[in-house]
Order: sequence, then structure tokens, then C-alpha cells
Amino acid sequence: MQDRMTRTISRKQAGAYAVKVVSGHYGCDVIGMNFVGGGSFADVFLIRIDQPPYKIIMKAFRTAMMHEIEAANLKLLGQGSPIKLPEVYFLFTATKDMPMDFIAMEWIPGKNALVNVRNWFQSQNKRRRFADQITDALGFWHEQTNDKYGLVQDAVYDRWLDYYKPFAEDILTKAHLMYKKGKLHGKVMASLDAAWDRFDDIFSEAIQKPSLIHGDLNVMNIMTDRKMNITAIIDPLECRWADKEYDLFQLRNLTGDRYFLYETYKAKYPVSEKCDMKCAFYALFNEVYVYMVSGIKFDFILNRLVRWMNRELEKTSIHAS
Repeated sequence: MQDRMTRTISRKQAGAYAVKVVSGHYGCDVIGMNFVGGGSFADVFLIRIDQPPYKIIMKAFRTAMMHEIEAANLKLLGQGSPIKLPEVYFLFTATKDMPMDFIAMEWIPGKNALVNVRNWFQSQNKRRRFADQITDALGFWHEQTNDKYGLVQDAVYDRWLDYYKPFAEDILTKAHLMYKKGKLHGKVMASLDAAWDRFDDIFSEAIQKPSLIHGDLNVMNIMTDRKMNITAIIDPLECRWADKEYDLFQLRNLTGDRYFLYETYKAKYPVSEKCDMKCAFYALFNEVYVYMVSGIKFDFILNRLVRWMNRELEKTSIHAS
């Protein structure tokens, strides 16, 4: 796992930097700025200016070395995609005076499907249509293949597990250090250890081909309008040529189950026999990895993933006995 510098910069300061970057790039007056969202690695602002393109999304990265990768991933995923991804206008790399990296990109109307609460009460038919469209986009990307596995900018591995097993083992090793320092709860550590003990069984089925994955396609990264029409998919995270099922655990993240995302994908596309257990493993180890890299921990998500992993381990133990 590559160590990355994470900057401690307040949201207010990040917004001020975003305004300066935009005004400097376009040589224009900024007439408004609003915070529109954020996550483990970045804060996002809508900047309004007095000339085209008038509205600009500025993503301010707290974690270094991510803006160039994400911009390249947006371009790659956007090629032929059945659902729109935002256009990148320009990149800004941190300087001494403005110590944040930025992506400036197209503003697309809508709210993410987590906070757009009107979506929660739409009919089952509308929610299933939503699931069909999202899983079709995933299916399109997963059909894009490569001859090697790994991050899209550094895919050099002949087998998925040649890449993923050392990556997961590194997460486990660093998790033990965090646990000893009191930064990780004992039940999380116990679930990580129990899952790792079953690694060879969980991943016993061969991965047939490297598939292109989004890496973070949960409901927070799906934009919708007031009638639940999908306007865009945003925020890929470390796109890889990977086991396609590495994309699937995010479909169950947050309110994903309310939209039938995971079950819809499994009904439409072939998955491995141990898909549920693999996805539980991927989800738990990914959440711990994101915490390590960003320094931000969401206990409610971790607790849910621990329960999911433990249920899968318990089910297979019962079947084996």
C-alpha cells in the first residue's frame, strides 16, 4: 500500500482556496460559492462565475496524489458509457501558497441518490428501473478488459490475487498496528483476522479476466433529479483492472439495498459461487483501507461491514459442518 500525505485543512479554508484557483484560472470574478458535498478524501464546492462555463464543480483533495488519477479515471470510464460522467475542465496541483490539489469539472444538475430523499419513496418499479440503469453501466465497464491486473495506471499483474492478496495482507498488518494504538475496535480486528484465515477458501474460484471497475459506485456517487432520473455517475476511486466483483460491495453500501442494486446485478450478470463472501471481504478490507489513507473513520459503516463479514463466515462454517 502506497503511503500518502493527508492534509489537515478546514472546509472553510478549502473553499477559499477553490475560489482563488478558479478566479486565477479564468481571470474572472467569482459571484458565489457553496459547499455541495464531501467524503473521505475531498470536499466539493460549486463555484459560480460571470462567464462561461458559469458553474464549476471544484473538488478539493485533502489526500495528495489523487487528482490526476481521478481525472484520468473519469475520462476512461466516460468513453462510451451509457450514463454520463462529468467533463474535467482543468487540474490544479498544490503549491506552497495553496496546499491542495483540485479537479475543476462540469456541473451536472441533480443531487446524489443518498440525500435526494424523494427517491426513497418512489415506487418499486421506478427503483428497479434505477437499478437496471446503474447495473447496465457497471456491466458495460466490466466488459472492458485488459491483459493485466492492477490499478489502471500500473496494471502489471498476471493474476488478480498476485495483486490483491499482498494488498489485503498489507491492510491487515497495518490494522494490527492501529489496533495496538487504540485506533481500531477489537471487533473489527477480530473480523479482519477471521476473514484472513479463510482467504484461500473465499478466493478459491479463479478470476477469468481483468475487468474495468469504478471502485466506489455507491448511492452517494449517483446523481438524480427530482423524478429519480439519473443525471450522472461521479467520483471513481482508484479504478482497476480487477475482479469485477470488487465493484459489487459498494452496491450494498448506505441505502443501496433499497434500490435493489446488488440483487439486480446478480440477477443480470454471472457471478461467482462465493460472490457474497468475497464482497463482504472486499467491503470490510476496503473500508479499513480508506480509513488508513484518509484518516476518517465511519464507525456505523464499519460496524455494518463487520456484521456482514461475520454472517458470511458463519454461514459457510455451518454448511461445512
